[in-house]
Amino acid sequence: MIELVMAGMMSCQIVYKEIVKEDLMCFYTCKDSTREFASTLKQFQCPKILYVDRPVLPFKERDFKKNKWTKEAIGKITNK
Repeated sequence: MIELVMAGMMSCQIVYKEIVKEDLMCFYTCKDSTREFASTLKQFQCPKILYVDRPVLPFKERDFKKNKWTKEAIGKITNK
């Protein structure tokens, strides 16, 4: 049953993780070129694949080069 639920969700692969104080920041890139962010306490781990429940971007709107995580974008979230 869980596999059927996950089949309808988009998967995102982890690209970067960083520890900031007590939190573990996890940065993901999804199959439709969008980016996702999640955080947890540092004693836990970031999952390698994050499943999100939202509509996929149309093919014409996807931009893999522009939507990559950059040091500046990560710095804004981690306050560095």
